[in-house]
Amino acid sequence: MEDKDATSGGGKTPRRRWIVYGLLGAGALVTLVAARPIAAAVQEAEQWHGRFAGHFGHHSLYPDAAREHLQVAARWALRDVDATPEQQEKVNAIVASAVTDLFALKDRHLANRDALHQQLVAEKVDRAALEETRKAEMEVADEASKRFVQAVADISDVLTPEQRQALAERIHHLHGG
Repeated sequence: MEDKDATSGGGKTPRRRWIVYGLLGAGALVTLVAARPIAAAVQEAEQWHGRFAGHFGHHSLYPDAAREHLQVAARWALRDVDATPEQQEKVNAIVASAVTDLFALKDRHLANRDALHQQLVAEKVDRAALEETRKAEMEVADEASKRFVQAVADISDVLTPEQRQALAERIHHLHGG
């Protein structure tokens, strides 16, 4: 159900803007459970952060802020699947650990982005250097993907099959399925 008052903010509906703004919040947990590569989510968050910094300030890409947002998201996502307080605590610990590990990759990603920029603005583009930068970025993405899958598997171990099914149905419904 979309709100018709959606012409500002790049044509996004208020609901979609909430998802964008909440990427490191509710959207991130949904992303974890829905098996979307976290590397792409972090990259999108950086892009969105640049566009919407005036709305949220610069705190949204700090690990502590991300952990806090994800803890709220975990409570939101798990409340409707009757997760016990112990399950919620375990999921929060898994997500917090994943955030720490994934943010550790951010500096390498930014270095690769800067290297790509420098290569593209050089007088002559060095194809070999571009390829090395691509390989370095793929290594970062691979590490992020592996850490993401580990977090998804760890969360799956905490939840019962019924809870995972209920959560998957909720996510599917939220994404218009």
